[in-house]
Amino acid sequence: MKIIAILLLFTLFSLSQQQTTSLSATTATYLGNVLVGVGVGSDSILVAGSGQVRAAGFVAKLDRQGRSILGSVSIPGNPTIARSVTINGALSIAVGTDSGFSVVDSNLRVSSVSAVGTVNSISIGGDGTVATLSGLELRVYSSSGQQISAHNMSFNHIGNVEVDSQSKTVYVLGDYNRRYNGGPVRVVAIYAYDYELKSTKWTDYDFPGQEMGNDLGDTTGQDIRVGKDGSLYFLGGPMGGNNLFRHSPKSLTVPANNIGIDDYNDEFNLRSQITSYIGKLQPATGDLIVGQYLLARITGTIRGNSLFPKFVDADEVGNVFFLGDSACCIKDRDNITISGQAIAPYPGGEATLYGISSTFKTRLTWVAFTKKG
Repeated sequence: MKIIAILLLFTLFSLSQQQTTSLSATTATYLGNVLVGVGVGSDSILVAGSGQVRAAGFVAKLDRQGRSILGSVSIPGNPTIARSVTINGALSIAVGTDSGFSVVDSNLRVSSVSAVGTVNSISIGGDGTVATLSGLELRVYSSSGQQISAHNMSFNHIGNVEVDSQSKTVYVLGDYNRRYNGGPVRVVAIYAYDYELKSTKWTDYDFPGQEMGNDLGDTTGQDIRVGKDGSLYFLGGPMGGNNLFRHSPKSLTVPANNIGIDDYNDEFNLRSQITSYIGKLQPATGDLIVGQYLLARITGTIRGNSLFPKFVDADEVGNVFFLGDSACCIKDRDNITISGQAIAPYPGGEATLYGISSTFKTRLTWVAFTKKG
């Protein structure tokens, strides 16, 4: 997905648990026609995109406040996606393009790998290892750009890939088209591989269609990320209240440890709208630590509505932050303020930021972003 070309940095550390609908922006900077990724380091920010800063693909370096462009560098190809990492204390960003990928460090030095096709998903580990998905082809590269391994995934729909350098693991998220009693059903799956892609360390979900029983709602895979706290997080897209995320990723007979704060975390009064599921996993085993549903509700009713999952991450203490696209409407939408200003009326779809504590029991923030006027 291509990100809107406006960079907003928010003071999440100052959020009040009593003011979940208020957020302060520290800066807003126009950088290009298309942005595909942002990395925030201790002293600078790296942004990947195309247009405005440079005519083609670029990585720009900003100061830590996001107010000044300190430099930029061109990269080959048209950027499609990017992810950042800290390597030996310094920020780097891996940028997938329509002709391969580039890794750019905080000094704007570029290392590029070409001829791997369009990169649809990318991740870089703290040891410089890069994993890419080009269609169904999963590839792993060393920090010097040499291909270590490749494997053809059998997914019908690819979600995302993530590298964990601590355990030398590559996580892959996607889903399958399967059948139950003659009817189609999409089944999410997560795999953990070693760097050589020869051994599967563990598998989550991936249940056969004939075992689905009453869990007939489709489940898709969207994002997977090792948080700064070391836990593994993923985003799923359930469609309808009866879905796999009610259960352990290891067994359909074991209930999932799902935490609900209010009706916006409870999958009732839904039809087939796609909503969101945030899962926190043990990286070594794939066991679910805790999960939470998230959905919108039509204002003035209790009817559930769509909330499309996009991105997830967690900070050093395990607070979890989610980005998605919401239909009408998130909780208390009309009371939301950004830097003290009320947002515009609901426009027919809008971006949303959601934050919860490490236990999933406390909502830290929930705001929508809508252009005013």
